[in-house]
Amino acid sequence: MKKSSISFEAIKIRPRHGKQIYGIYYVKIGNKVPVKSAFSKLDKDTQDLIKVLITNLATMEHFESPKILYKLKKGMTYHEIRPGKHRFFFFQKCGKNYIFFDYVLNKTSKLKEEFYKELEKKKAIYEEEFERFKSGN
Repeated sequence: MKKSSISFEAIKIRPRHGKQIYGIYYVKIGNKVPVKSAFSKLDKDTQDLIKVLITNLATMEHFESPKILYKLKKGMTYHEIRPGKHRFFFFQKCGKNYIFFDYVLNKTSKLKEEFYKELEKKKAIYEEEFERFKSGN
């Protein structure tokens, strides 16, 4: 993945849901938005649940839900939304913004340690690119 191919797409929160205090973004790689593509394939009930969770993340300080894990494994600095038993949306907080950067459907028992380490590397790249994006460079 080339850093130059990474960009970000904002998710708009409607004012009727409350004042947006955090920006919400998807990572875009070239013309693809992997998280958005995965989201569009989910059933409507799951999509609605995720929309509510993301809206609450954007409009509430210190939002908590059993569907959101802020502390995963030791040394991992990203978080996950787990809308179903085998589905995981990974995101990170970057200042006053949340960045959704990966999705996995895992039908086996557990994600492997190597997966989390690789995701941590991706997260670091996305974070660096997001800082550049926000600063206008």
